[in-house]
Amino acid sequence: MPKLPRANRSAWDAPYRATRYRVYLPTTTEDIRIGHPAPAVDAWMDEHASGTATVITACNPHSRQHSCAANRRAQCALLHLLHAMPHPMLPGRNLADAGDWPPEHSLIVAGLSRGEARRLAARFRQNAVVWLSRGSRARLLWVRR
Repeated sequence: MPKLPRANRSAWDAPYRATRYRVYLPTTTEDIRIGHPAPAVDAWMDEHASGTATVITACNPHSRQHSCAANRRAQCALLHLLHAMPHPMLPGRNLADAGDWPPEHSLIVAGLSRGEARRLAARFRQNAVVWLSRGSRARLLWVRR
């Protein structure tokens, strides 16, 4: 994977942190925030005997806005790939706090390894995914290192 320049990573860090990663769990909705725990997601991971979860989208590759149609096609392709994997998943939406970025469809996937998450996100030209480890705070996992 190509190395992401530090200047770009620094510029993208703030917008990623100013986003709510909303996931629609079977019994509740939880807004995941970078640097904060996600107890409802922890309970969902427990139900699936998983120690990790990843919030991933295929929308707006490389943090550049694309058309609704292009994002829909990309998200369908991501969903198709994930359906072929043995990991539980649920829908979500990424919502910018300032409302200056369009909401993005996303998925939360239990049980992906860091490598799997990075490879899958790289395939859809994403800069980062939200990484959750049971009992820990949500963090950004940069795809392009």
